[in-house]
Amino acid sequence: MSKVELMQKDHRIFVRKTGGVGRNLERYDALSRLHLPIPKLLDVYGDAYDMEYIQHQDIKTYLTTHDVSKLCEFLTNTLNIMSSQTIEKDYSKIYDQKLSVFPWNQYELPFTASELYAKLPKTLPSSEYHGDLTLENILYEVNGGFILIDPLTTEYDSYVFDLAKLMQDIKCKWFIRKDILFFDSKLKVLEDTLKTYTCYYSDYLLILMLMRVLPYTHVNDDKYFVESEIRKLWK
Repeated sequence: MSKVELMQKDHRIFVRKTGGVGRNLERYDALSRLHLPIPKLLDVYGDAYDMEYIQHQDIKTYLTTHDVSKLCEFLTNTLNIMSSQTIEKDYSKIYDQKLSVFPWNQYELPFTASELYAKLPKTLPSSEYHGDLTLENILYEVNGGFILIDPLTTEYDSYVFDLAKLMQDIKCKWFIRKDILFFDSKLKVLEDTLKTYTCYYSDYLLILMLMRVLPYTHVNDDKYFVESEIRKLWK
């Protein structure tokens, strides 16, 4: 289990992440080579790293005082950069493996593994990717730019899965599930912009991404929220 701490040394504030950081560092390196905005890496030692602390707003705070035009532009530009070089890949075996180990008996879902598998697009463009591209993993820097944090190497190595992961927040509103915030019109603009971004957009990939969240929902309200969103999406 990873631990993230805000640290201070010699009047300098920085972020330290400890535990299971190899997959983060690999993705940070990939995003850096694409010249996408990420925090500056300060030091790596053992299974930990230190990164610069950025004065920021989270996206919930940002959306309370800004329109979504700059965020739309940033997300579209990020997806464009990550999808600039692609190779067609068959994800059938990955789906099969992931669905075979999913704890189906613990959740109330309106489909079986084989029914979902049949709906998933099998051949997709493998590309550079973030791996956990949620709105909670985007910061708005005080000086006016967006920063990507906590990327993660995963078998779902395509910007298409990043798009589905974004929709987990934008369409299903996972990131504001515990808040009374009225972002519907702003989120609809984001959704309409990104849904037309690629012909590979799929609610079934969004369901797959929501299923990745379920094993980490240790609160019943979160579990019911995800199950409910999956039922809405299933057709």
